[in-house]
Amino acid sequence: MKHFSNGEIKYAYSYLDEPVGRVSPSETFQIGTQDCYTGLFRSPAGFTPENIDWVGQNLDGVTGPIYVEGATPGQVVAISIHDIKVTTPGSVALSQYSYPSPEDWWLEEAACKSYPIENNEIVFSDSVRIPVKPLIGCVATAPAREVILSRHEGSYGGNMDCNEITVGSTLILPVAVEGAYLYFGDCKARMGDGEIAQPPEVGTLITASVELRPAPARMHCPRIETREELITVVSARTIEDACREAFKELLFWIEDDYSMERQDAAMLMAMLAHAGICQVSNTFLTAKCKMPRAYLPH
Repeated sequence: MKHFSNGEIKYAYSYLDEPVGRVSPSETFQIGTQDCYTGLFRSPAGFTPENIDWVGQNLDGVTGPIYVEGATPGQVVAISIHDIKVTTPGSVALSQYSYPSPEDWWLEEAACKSYPIENNEIVFSDSVRIPVKPLIGCVATAPAREVILSRHEGSYGGNMDCNEITVGSTLILPVAVEGAYLYFGDCKARMGDGEIAQPPEVGTLITASVELRPAPARMHCPRIETREELITVVSARTIEDACREAFKELLFWIEDDYSMERQDAAMLMAMLAHAGICQVSNTFLTAKCKMPRAYLPH
């Protein structure tokens, strides 16, 4: 099995990068990732002015790009996530949490802390242990004709911080350049929806495989397939815009793939689809819309 180490981290999604390696469709491979601080905040001693400044300029490092053989524009990559192993303690930057708006809590970080991971549990305190439920915060394909910082998010994927990007899901992203150029990073040991405060950031070993598919005519955002649900993920300036767009994109998906009339699909979704928040901590805010597959035509 091919392994792509976290030894050469990138801080942008770029078609100009030299691929770290190549994979073929259906080939299983492993990706090592660093935490979003590139390991600098794993102990209180690491919270120095120099490290704070460096992390501010180099947040959310990613491993990649990985070249997918045969991937060309006009296709999508379907990335199946088979396993995520947490390989480091959980690092957090601690805020004083005193400003009136939680939006500003990120501006008053004063220290860092590390939570041990033992037996697949986060050791929160002597009496509280929380099972890990890792997610991949950043997954992307390289956009065409532009370089985008890895901390950002959009139709290419990126820093979506979506809890459904985890073991057992298949993430569908557009191919904009030959080879697709896949990037992975910014994993969390566990995160509540919204990422309003800092969850434990971890390094991981991800096991995945990729398939190539024709691009759906009306796919304008990342999609996720699980055994139980169809999910769309949209990043926008406001969370209400992101929620509405995620609902609309899921409506397109159901119309096209299940041959449903729009009014029927919309009414079914009105009763069964769930719009929710992925994150409100980044430049663009990210929402999801989920539909149970059991109620769709077979």
